[in-house]
Amino acid sequence: MEYEAVIGLETHVQLKTKSKMWCGCANEYGAPPNTHVCPVCLGMPGVLPVPNEEALRLTALTGLLLGCEIPAFAKFDRKNYFYPDSAKNYQITQYDRPSTQSGFLDFEFARGIRRVRITRAHLEEDVGKSTHFDRHSGVDFNRGGVPLLEIVSEPDLTGPEETQAYLNALTELLVRGGISDCDMEKGMVRCDVNVSVRPKGARELGAKIEIKNMNTFSGVRRALEHEIPRQIEAVRRGDKLRQETRRWDDDAGITEPMRSKEDAHDYRYFPDPDLLPLVPTPEWLASVRTLVSELPLARKQRFMRDYGLPAGDADVLKANVALGDFFEA
Repeated sequence: MEYEAVIGLETHVQLKTKSKMWCGCANEYGAPPNTHVCPVCLGMPGVLPVPNEEALRLTALTGLLLGCEIPAFAKFDRKNYFYPDSAKNYQITQYDRPSTQSGFLDFEFARGIRRVRITRAHLEEDVGKSTHFDRHSGVDFNRGGVPLLEIVSEPDLTGPEETQAYLNALTELLVRGGISDCDMEKGMVRCDVNVSVRPKGARELGAKIEIKNMNTFSGVRRALEHEIPRQIEAVRRGDKLRQETRRWDDDAGITEPMRSKEDAHDYRYFPDPDLLPLVPTPEWLASVRTLVSELPLARKQRFMRDYGLPAGDADVLKANVALGDFFEA
């Protein structure tokens, strides 16, 4: 029997804002540890969060670039869990009423155009950065509270190279749209990979395995090149795969178990009592629509159609915005 992989991604992108999501602390990479912190992002008793309007604007803009619906009502929720890098012991996120939903991303792959459906793009906050030393560990909360956009795809991807192509296209769109710099070396993009296998042609999904905190797209490809055959081999042996979270060891070239995969009820979500719901006005949405730029793929297709350029030349002009603008001037 032949098997096929089913892959969905949760891509976390730091937004291009000057300050954090809920306070006025600077959103600046590379500062000395714990110098861009305050009572709000450290979760001190009695503090109140104030939403960053630019982050709200960039979230809506991302939704428009991805062809998403912008609901008339959205809200923030508390995701409750205990971990050293979360000062409040909960994360402010969006659970059942996200700011954007039901979109898509078209990208080039295997000499054709692939479309991956986008379930939602919701706004949340980043956590601190843990560093492990020989005898102790430290947490830098400069990153805690930085606005983070989680873009969740439907399980429409089927292979490692296609998944990498999707990630490249997504980050190209986000950089072109001014949403994020997507600098991988600064940790601005991280993703969780959900993968399962099933008999080819079957409709029912297999047990979902999540590979957590991938920080390079080539690493995502290598992890899938290992994980998909591992799951297929296990199924053929008659093993029962269970939903779990694994980590990728790039040096060893294997995935390793971390923990059983949590369900939503494990986090005890509830609406954040300190934050009002989001009800975007038509005027506000209209102002965001004025920021929508030409999509990278549409730009390439237009260069080829209007100027008769070969695909390679159009790719160069698509990738270098300034050069493309100069070409058209």
